[in-house]
This record gives sequence, structure tokens and C-alpha cells, in this order.
Amino acid sequence: MDNFNESRFRSNVDKALTSVKRILDNSRQPRYAADVNHTYDDKYGLAEFLTNAACAAQMNTLEALGLTEKQLKKLISWAESRTVALRLSGEERCVFDREETRKVESATEYVTERSSSLFGTSKRTEKVVTKITEYFWKFDNNWELSAFKGNDPEDKIVLQSGKGHFEIVTTVKTSPKPEVHIVPTQTCTITWLLNQIDPASLAFRFHIDRLAKSCHTPRQNTEIAVALSHFQSFASFVRGVASYFQNNLFPTQTGHALNLSSMNSSSLFVPIVPLFESKAKSKKTSSQASAGLVALPADASDSQGSSSSSAVVPAGAGAGAVSSVLPVGDSNAFLWEQKRSFSEKFAELAKTFPAKDSKDARIITAAEAVVVTLCKHAEELTERYTDGVDYIEHMLYTQLVSAIGKVVTPIDFTQYMRFHNRKLFRSAFEPKPFCHAVRRPEHFPEGTISIEAKQNDGTMAEPIMTNVRVLTQTTGGVPMRFPINAATNVVFGGNRYLHAWVSHQFAGYSGQSLNLIARARQFSSFILIVGRIASAEVFDPKAAMIIKDKDDLNIPLMLETIPAAKEFKEKINSMSPEQQRFCKAYRSMQLESTMFGLVVIQIKPQIEKLLNLVDDSLTKEIRLTQDLMELFIKYQVPSDLLSFDILQRPRASAGERITFVKECVKKMQDMLEDKKKDELKQKTMEAVYDRLDNSFSDASSASEDECDDDEDEAEEEEREQVKYKKSAPSLKMMMKKKDSAPPMKKMAMKKEMKEKEEEALPKKAMARRNTAAAPKAAAPEPSPSVEAPKPVDAQQQAELMSEADNNAGESEVEAVDFTKIPTDLDARCEELDEDGALRPTIINIGPTWTKKQTVSLMSEPTTITLNAEEQQQERNRTFDLLDALSRSGSLSIDQAELHVVVAATHCFDKSIIATIIKDNVNPIEKVERSALLVASTLQDKPTEDLIKHDQLDRVKTYSPMLFP
Repeated sequence: MDNFNESRFRSNVDKALTSVKRILDNSRQPRYAADVNHTYDDKYGLAEFLTNAACAAQMNTLEALGLTEKQLKKLISWAESRTVALRLSGEERCVFDREETRKVESATEYVTERSSSLFGTSKRTEKVVTKITEYFWKFDNNWELSAFKGNDPEDKIVLQSGKGHFEIVTTVKTSPKPEVHIVPTQTCTITWLLNQIDPASLAFRFHIDRLAKSCHTPRQNTEIAVALSHFQSFASFVRGVASYFQNNLFPTQTGHALNLSSMNSSSLFVPIVPLFESKAKSKKTSSQASAGLVALPADASDSQGSSSSSAVVPAGAGAGAVSSVLPVGDSNAFLWEQKRSFSEKFAELAKTFPAKDSKDARIITAAEAVVVTLCKHAEELTERYTDGVDYIEHMLYTQLVSAIGKVVTPIDFTQYMRFHNRKLFRSAFEPKPFCHAVRRPEHFPEGTISIEAKQNDGTMAEPIMTNVRVLTQTTGGVPMRFPINAATNVVFGGNRYLHAWVSHQFAGYSGQSLNLIARARQFSSFILIVGRIASAEVFDPKAAMIIKDKDDLNIPLMLETIPAAKEFKEKINSMSPEQQRFCKAYRSMQLESTMFGLVVIQIKPQIEKLLNLVDDSLTKEIRLTQDLMELFIKYQVPSDLLSFDILQRPRASAGERITFVKECVKKMQDMLEDKKKDELKQKTMEAVYDRLDNSFSDASSASEDECDDDEDEAEEEEREQVKYKKSAPSLKMMMKKKDSAPPMKKMAMKKEMKEKEEEALPKKAMARRNTAAAPKAAAPEPSPSVEAPKPVDAQQQAELMSEADNNAGESEVEAVDFTKIPTDLDARCEELDEDGALRPTIINIGPTWTKKQTVSLMSEPTTITLNAEEQQQERNRTFDLLDALSRSGSLSIDQAELHVVVAATHCFDKSIIATIIKDNVNPIEKVERSALLVASTLQDKPTEDLIKHDQLDRVKTYSPMLFP
């Protein structure tokens, strides 16, 4: 199908049809097989018809080369126990014969005239005579085309042989050819061809075993594959034989007038015609008998049949009364036409080239011309046979595309499997889109997370479809933890969602790319952590980010498949115990890596828990929530400075708690604002000192240029005065520009400047000292109306927790070890995946992310790219926030969700069309089986519990291994 040359095929068949109409009766109307109504079994019959015809045509070629019936029977007996091969051998000799010298007059004459008063005019004619020495070489050659048994070329049957001689003339005494040259031997095994012949009846018996496991289609089966291999090998052999004669031997004979272009097979009839005939018009058939040494297999439509044919034709292989395949009598008629064309061609060659025994024979004779012509014909037989069987597959391809109306792509197949799964699974287990809202019960979503598949055809991306198993606190969803640094582990609870996703690839192509999408709504926020499951209670974070205020994060996901269970077992089967242990240990790591995890943490509920606020207190406090986020993320303010003291006021209402937190936030913001002002003032003073230093340096340089080295001490005092005088006006101007700074008195300024000059401290040291002193000056005073919070230890906090929180913390439900699921799935695949096509798949995050963010309400969204450095910064910011929200791990996180994705890919070696046409495989049933196997393992339920009742019988028929 991939290499089928339809234009060449139709050109050849159209040419053959012209001859076929002359051969058959006028009432017969054979046509292209695709143009005649036929059954699928007729395609098998056509494949057998073409193969038997090709074998008979090749045997006719060998007969024309000199093979006799007696020799054929001997070859058949050899082929029963040994291989039989054709062989071209030869030898060339070139020896010096003689040397001759001759004179050659030039064609130009030189005439000289002389005039004399005494003798008159006279003429003199001259010519140049060249002396040439020629060397004569005697060239002899002989060649032989034979068949031999096994590895003994001496035990042979000669089919054709020849010898020739020629005298080569050179002008230098250097041999034009090697003195002795052994022609490189060319061989070709014909054992398969001989094994297709019944020794008793000398009839071909090729047929396709339709029941064999290796038989997929009329074109894709072991028998046709072996036949093609034989014909291609034979074509390579005869191509080499013809090349030796035409390119190596024939050029030796020069100065001839022979028409070498007549050595062609264009006039030879090729009896391999992939034609069908309508059943109603095929009653009157040809009654030709066998046309060669070996007969074709008989069929019921051949009224006369062949007396020497007793081959058994399998049912449906071409029964004339019910099949559209041409009868054997027609094929015999075609073979007779081939032999007739041989006779005509050989007669033409006999007139063109001398006979090998004639006196005019040299190297090129009629015998060599016949061999070259037959070799070209044999090569053409292979081409026609290959095109014929490929045409059968091309018919299937054309019919499939016509039936569907388009060429199905992996993208189309993905869409169909969505439709198919809706009909296959019960509603409780039906694959659902991986798109989840980040929300508390009965609350508006904070945002969404999804894994979307972007199709390569440009259509809109859609969430992938996964089987889902939900684990709550009471069904195995016990708290898990993950480290945010070497000393802190964050414990989180909430629901666990175990997803199973089965993808597919055709010839390594899926037609889609995956992306993890996280979107937040305006005035909403949550934390997204991406990683893997390390154990039943440990999550291993790889990346983290805070999603807030209409952020749209896009993380590309890359898929990496590892060998299927059966494939892995086959590969390590012949390894040493040490090598096997290494491979098994590494594969266990790979299997655990297939557990791709997402942790989603809601920030508002955790802040409420952290600050001892009543649930839902921050739902409508948008400004307060944003202020708290800024304090925690940007300034990393300890939560103890903002939390409500529940020990001192345990009966405070929700409003009182909110009021307290607001006042704490306000005071913290005021303190930060004061600190900003102090820092601004400090920066202003640093700028002043920088100018003083620069002025001082300029004055010093000017003074040093004017003074001698002996007056250093006096000049230093002058520089200090110059420095003071030059800097004072600039300082006044700068202080006037600073609106927020109070006016400074002149004396105080001078005093401060003098102190700075005396200290002579470096600028950077001065800045460090001022910065260290700034917080003390900006420390906020205690609020007169709100008591300062007192530190509360973890034990007191735990006693004041709600009953639900205590129950969650004291849950004794046994943890579900997610890492065991890939191992269990691998074991089931090894047992039930007969094709070894379902491969575990590792999901990795891509190196470059993109994020759309809106800076303000009125601004347009902008897209930024996050590389490794920016991703690390986002991870650090997120972990800093988690450290604050969890009080460095002492406070568990309740409002969280864990999504675990187990991925597997059903891999087809060929494209989707090739899978259907060449492998005769329905990919729907294969992917369906894989989906059921994965879903059954994930849900820990038998397969029949997952399937709708009306689909159960069909699945049991085509996937019985799923039902023990």
C-alpha cells in the first residue's frame, strides 16, 4: 500500500487487457478486480491465482533457459531435503598474441611548385606516412548457468552455457584485460519454487492458510510474504546476470553492427493479470490445457481441467461457480500466449545475432541475447506479481476510505473512543473530563484545573477523559505530607481522586499534545503543586505556584512510554541474574514514576484556620484577604502578629474576630508604611552623602594638582573647608525637594555633616548601620483598643479545634498505597495483554511554562514565559506561603485535593489505516480491551461490573480473557 505505484500498475494492466481480449472468447469481459462485485474470500482467491500464475510463468522462463522435465524432477527431489540454487559462473582469459607494425599514409597531400627559366615549372607531391605498432590480444570467455544442490556446486545441472572469443587490438603493450578473471559468482535459491510443485502430478499447489495466526489479510500472510521474498530474490539474481552480460562482457566486443537494444522484453506477454469477471458472464471459459512443465491447480470452473493437476484448493480459494476469480483454463491460455511470445522473440533474436556455433560468432551471440532477454522478462514478472498482490491491499484501502468517507487519523480515532466509551461503560464508571473546580462545598469556585489535549489539526483543546476513583477520609483518603524544606513537612487532608488515562499511538504518533491548565477567578486564589507519589503517605513536589486574580497557567506535559510488561519480560529472559535484578529494580522506579500527582490547596479556608477565624469569615472580605496574602507572600509576616487570640476570648463572635484581624493588618500596614518612609529618607541621605563624597574627591584632586608633597597636612584642612562650602547649597536644595521630610535647621545640618566627616566611614558601612537602626524606629506601638496576641502553643490550639478536625486527625483508616497500583496494573497487563501493546506512561512537566496575568482590573492580560529560574522563584514563593499557612508544619491543611493520574498508552506499530488494512486489526476492540483492563484495576472491580448490559456479550466475544 505504501509503495504501490498505481499509475504503473494500470498502464501494465491496460496493456495486458488488450492481449487478453484477443486470447479469450469475445463474450468474455474480464475487468479490474475493483470494478467487479466480489466477496472478501475472492481476494484470497485472487492472491492465490496470481501466485500460481507467477510461479508457472517463472517456470516457463526456466524452461526457455534450457530446463527439461527430467531435470525438473531431479531438482524437485533435491529440494525435499536440501536447498537448490541457480548459479552463474564464468571465466575470462586475455593473453598476448602478436605484434604488428604497419605504415599509414595521411589523407593530406602537400604539393610544391618550382619555376625555372631554363627548365620551366615543376611540381612535387608529398604525403606523411606514419608508422604504427599494434599489439594483438586473444580474449576468450566462457560462462555457465546451472542449478546445484546444497553447498556442492559440482553436483549440478547445466541449464545454459556459452563461450566466445575476440581479438583485442591496442597501441600499447599493456593488457586490456586481466590475464585470468573469474567472473563473480551469482546465486539464487529456488527451493521455495520447487516446493510449491506436487512431485506426483507436477502441479503447483500454492495456497494461503486462512486459519493460521499469521494470516491477517490476502496480502499480509506468511505464504505471500515468502512468495514475495522468493520473487524479489530471483529478480535480483537475473538483474545481476543481465548486468554482467550487458555491462561487463558485451563491451569487450567492439566494432560490431549488432542491435543490442533488441534485447528487451517489451514484446513478451506477462500472464499475471489481477482481473475479475462477473459471475453471470464467466460461464464460458477457456479449455486450454497446461502450458508448461508444471500444471496449475484445477478448479471447478475448468470444464476440461488439467490431467496432471491434482492440487487441493482450499475452500473459497476460487471456486468458479461462486467466485469472481478467473478459472485455471484462462490462466493456462495466458501461459500459452507467454510461450508463443517467447518463440517470436527468439526468432527475432536469431536473425539479429549470430548463432553461437557459427563462424561469425564472437562474444555476442543469439544464446547470450536470449539469456539477457529472459532475465529482463523474469524481472518484469516480479514487478507485475508484486503490483498484483499490492493491488489487493490497495483495493481494501480504497474500499475502507470510500465506506467511511475520509482517511481516518489518530485525532478522529480519539473522538470516536470518547463516543464509544459512553456506550460501553456504566454511568458510574464512565470516563469523565479531567477538569475540576477548585471550591468548597456550596461555594462558588475559586478556579479550575484541567489536563487538556490540544489536537494537531488546530481544533479546540479538550480535557482528557479519565476513569476516576474517589477516596474520602472514610474510604482511604488519609492525610498525606510533603516537604517544603529539610526541616518542615506540610500535612494535608481532603479528598483523593485517582484517575486512569488510556491513550493510544499509531506508528509513534498520537496527534495531540497535553497541557496542564490552571485558571483562577478574579479576587480568588489557590495553590497548585505538581509532583509524584512517593509512598502511601508522602507526596514528592516538583513544582508549585500560587494561582490568583485571573491567572491562566499553562504547563506543557510530555509523555514517556516504557516497555510493556510482556516486552520487558522477553527482553530480560536471556540476561544474567545480576542484569535481571538491575533491570527489575530500575523498572520498579519507572512504574512508580507513572503516578503523576497534583495537589490543590485553597488559601482562604487555611487563612481562616490559621488566624482562628470562623469558617467562611473571609468569603466576602476581599480586601482583607488580599492584604493578608500580600503580608504573607511579599513581606512574610509571621501569622502570630495577625491571628486572633482564641484562648483569651474563646466566645468572641465572627465579627469581633474579623475586626481584630483587620486592626492587626492595619497596624502592620502602617508599620510597613512608616518603614518605607524611613527607608526612603535613608535613601535620600545616602544620595546626599554620595554627593558629598564626590565633591570631596573632586576638591582633593584639584588641591593635589596644585600643592607639593611637603604640604599634605595643610592642604587636607583646606579640602575639608572646600568640601563643606560646596556641599551645603546642594544639601539645602535636596532637602527642599523632599516634601515628606521636615525642614532641618542649619546648625543641626552642619553638626550632622561634621560628625559624618569626622567618622569618615565608608558609604556602604554607613548604610548598613542606618538600615539596622531603622526597624527600631519604625516599630509600631501596641493598639490601645486591641490586646496584643499572645503566643499559643500547639497543644492549646489542638484542644480548641473543631470536632471534625479532631476526628480527621485521629482517623484510623488504613492508607491506600498509590504506588502499588502501577505494579498491580503491570502484573495484570502481563497476564491479559496478549499483544504486549499497553505500555506504562510517565507524565513529565515541560521545561517552559506560560502564564497569562492581569496586572489591574482595567489592563489587558499579558503573557509571560516561565523558564527554570522563574519556576524556582515561584516555587520558593509558594513554599514560603505554605510555611506561613501551616505554621512551619504544625498546622495541617484541610481544604486540599490530591489528583493522581495513572497513564498508559496502547501503541500500534503501524498507522491507523495500516493497522486496519495490513494487520486486519480492529483498533477499537484493542483500545477498548486496554481501557477495561486499566479501569478494572483502578476501581478494583471485575470487568462485568463496569460494562453496560447490552455491551457485555460483544465484549466477552472479542475479549474473553477479561472474564476469568
